[in-house]
Amino acid sequence: MKNNLLSLIKSKTEIRFLLVGAWNTLFGYLIFLLFLFLLEKIFNNERQIYSLSIAFSHLISVINSFIFHKVVTFVSKQKGLEIVYEFRRFFNSYIITFLLNLSLISIQVELLSLDPRIAGALSIPLCVVVTYFLLSKYSFKKT
Repeated sequence: MKNNLLSLIKSKTEIRFLLVGAWNTLFGYLIFLLFLFLLEKIFNNERQIYSLSIAFSHLISVINSFIFHKVVTFVSKQKGLEIVYEFRRFFNSYIITFLLNLSLISIQVELLSLDPRIAGALSIPLCVVVTYFLLSKYSFKKT
């Protein structure tokens, strides 16, 4: 049973994406909450606080995510300068999800009066689907 599960994980990119994605989501959301906490001590404007929290946590999370998706999910073999191009594609994909996340959270906070912590959690599912599509079809596509 244990060997079957390991074989399944090794053979299925989608399963590895979900496992790595669970880690990345937890990591990114905790970093987002940390920045909310820290920036609430500096700023009074809620929009400024959650916008900066999204931006800072996004930058840190992208680096973490790139490493895990490159090594674990898509098992990319790119080396040397090709890693730079791969990271650029990866970063471009995450710019799209960053803008989507910022828009979703802003709409939920400004129009629906949700707490930014709740809005951040609610935006995760759509961002996960968009991220998988972008990473698999663009960032780490097999050439």
